[in-house]
Amino acid sequence: MATSPIAIAPVRPAAAHELVLEQLQRAIQLGRFLPGDRLPAERDLALQLNVSRTTVRAAISVLQHRGLVEVKRGATGGIEVRRPDSGSKRRQLLGALHEIRVVYEYRYAVECAAARLAAQRRTSADLAALQRSLEEMNVLTGSAAARRTPENIARFQAADSAFHLTIAEASGNPMLLKAIEDARAGMFLPIGAIFQQLEDNANDFHALILASIEARDGEAAAAAMGAHIIEGRNRLEAMARRHARKP
Repeated sequence: MATSPIAIAPVRPAAAHELVLEQLQRAIQLGRFLPGDRLPAERDLALQLNVSRTTVRAAISVLQHRGLVEVKRGATGGIEVRRPDSGSKRRQLLGALHEIRVVYEYRYAVECAAARLAAQRRTSADLAALQRSLEEMNVLTGSAAARRTPENIARFQAADSAFHLTIAEASGNPMLLKAIEDARAGMFLPIGAIFQQLEDNANDFHALILASIEARDGEAAAAAMGAHIIEGRNRLEAMARRHARKP
């Protein structure tokens, strides 16, 4: 009996520089390197990633072309993470409002599940890491002046990313961790471009989520996470529309 052809695509081997590019871009998108930070030197990256300097150079060239890093020459030079171009990122966000909804629906599904599992499986080390992120975000939203500082907005985003990824890790499910990294990665820099000020209550949901996880109340943790994600999506959509109307 004849069999139907299987709908699969040809395999294309990944070049080494593409693998390096993926790692570095993901680190930037998840806030592990903030705008203004310098990446490790080319030689150090090559040693750390076990690739040639030529491979690292090719990956950096793509990052530079994408506007994510700037290569500065000279004794004080280096590979620096660029600050987002507010105008272009605002336009991108407005044009991607449907995509924002899709990403946040995905986040709702996977992050609520992660919070529920984290409440059951968390360790004392997980709680300590979550508390550190929470305290850092409290400091960054502690005054009106602090909430308006671009550096503090980027640092808040990084602490927020660390908080959510710690919950994903505490869930004990590597597939959920990968899904949450994927969902968050594409939003870090565009969101940073439109946030001109942090809200004084920006950390409230985080405290509720942490308290529920600490109490091992999975349903409360999932509910708090869901409310947090819905509120964040609504705020982001409103800000994207408002900023896109600006000249």
